[in-house]
Amino acid sequence: MKILGIMSGSSLDGIDLALCEFIIDKKNNLSWKILKATTIAYSEEWVERLKVLPKAGARELTLADYELGYLFGEISKKFLVGEQIDYISSHGHTVFHEPQNRMTLQIGNGSAIASAAGVPTIYDFRSMDIGYGGQGAPIVAIMDRDLFSQYDALVNLGGISNISITNTSQTIAYDISPCNQLLNFLAGKKGLDYDKGGFIASKGKVNKKLLKNLMDFEFFSAPFPKSLDNNFIKNKFFPILENDNASVEDQMATVIDLIAETLVDEVKKNLNSVKPNAKIMFAGGGTKNDFLMYKIKEKAPDLSIIIPDIAIIDFKEALLMAYLGYLRASNKINTLCSVTGAKNDSIGGAICLK
Repeated sequence: MKILGIMSGSSLDGIDLALCEFIIDKKNNLSWKILKATTIAYSEEWVERLKVLPKAGARELTLADYELGYLFGEISKKFLVGEQIDYISSHGHTVFHEPQNRMTLQIGNGSAIASAAGVPTIYDFRSMDIGYGGQGAPIVAIMDRDLFSQYDALVNLGGISNISITNTSQTIAYDISPCNQLLNFLAGKKGLDYDKGGFIASKGKVNKKLLKNLMDFEFFSAPFPKSLDNNFIKNKFFPILENDNASVEDQMATVIDLIAETLVDEVKKNLNSVKPNAKIMFAGGGTKNDFLMYKIKEKAPDLSIIIPDIAIIDFKEALLMAYLGYLRASNKINTLCSVTGAKNDSIGGAICLK
């Protein structure tokens, strides 16, 4: 089965496309590979539009849902010239994620994608789990368990950092802290999209008062299952940074410390105070932040940190969407209640036939 996975993350750095192939052999073993992948940058108009969409009216929100779907479909059609595939599998772009209200919304209408691309499309992967009382997140755990079982844990450093622990009797996964969302917000104060390599952060010093203010949320001490909402980060964390008097360099260094410290705490907690030579695979844009990775290694020198192939670093979330689509098309469970806290496992995703 060939599936195009599409991912639009909270950091707004673009639309990730990964054409993936999944093959079952005669012994029922699954093999997979990323055939080709790319990232399409959002236009400045779309970036600004997506930033303010949570405050939009009903008509504007609905219009964006369809127009983003048509955009996804059109870029998919161009990307797939000469290819014959079975499905497009799209995460959409999260506007609201409020599991406490049994609600989540990822825009990028599936029918719009299917009609524009001419390919059956699977979308809306979180709603079923939300309906069963779960967090609807993280949804990466089943792929981490099935495709990357050689690792003790997997970390994704995207807009939000999250972790999957796969060496336990039950796979667990949850969000840990804001990540690139905060770093990119601060980079914007320097007129940059992001802090390449963590260069700016490396020039600053940790501000203990600011760190305490950033850590002063119940989320950090709450047990899993738990997930972070983009709007919660914007409404709670951004104002703390806005009202702080420290330099941008010091703020960045402090945020780096927050990300590294909370991550290492969770790793130690779940790997029995750091299992000797525990293997942890890192992916996501934050993996390219040399200063952040240095701080993580400094705080946990005993961990065996694995940096995978660049295709996995850049397109693991698009691969995830393709795999979730593969499971949905195969009518197999793709969301684990041990991760989300739902009352049962479920098969998430709506299918739009062309």
